[in-house]
Amino acid sequence: MKMDTAATVTAAAAVARNPSAETCRTIQVILSSVDRAAPKLAAATPLLHQTLHLDEDDDGDLFIPPLNFAMVDNGIFRSGFPDPANFSFLHTLALRSVLYLCPEPYPEPNMEFLKANGIRLFQFGIESCKEPFVNIPGDTIREALKFVLDVKNHPILIHCKRGKVC
Repeated sequence: MKMDTAATVTAAAAVARNPSAETCRTIQVILSSVDRAAPKLAAATPLLHQTLHLDEDDDGDLFIPPLNFAMVDNGIFRSGFPDPANFSFLHTLALRSVLYLCPEPYPEPNMEFLKANGIRLFQFGIESCKEPFVNIPGDTIREALKFVLDVKNHPILIHCKRGKVC
């Protein structure tokens, strides 16, 4: 495959776990055609908000991260609400768990993705961070932190609607 513009990335969008070796691997990220049409725009656009092609096996699949996706720490990711267009990207992370911070029920397509990939869902419904501010019970915070800090749940994706609890 000929590549006009490519970057090797070992950060949030491109770090994926190899389940058998428990090590991170580097995968090649090829910037979308927008970078050839408008190089200045591509340079100003954060990599995580562009369409990503992960070129491991030349199958041509598109891998699109969810809105506000980022790596928090090794094995801990955060994002806005993922939709079906993001499922291929999320699959590359080899997630074990998802921590959902909204009180609304998890949509059926997302539940099917989790079940098909053996990903556990934990929901801690936090109302809002907009005024009037809601006092989050200490027990809820402790339970959520206990879940996040347990490495048996890693890799883990923490998300709400936008990548911040609002």
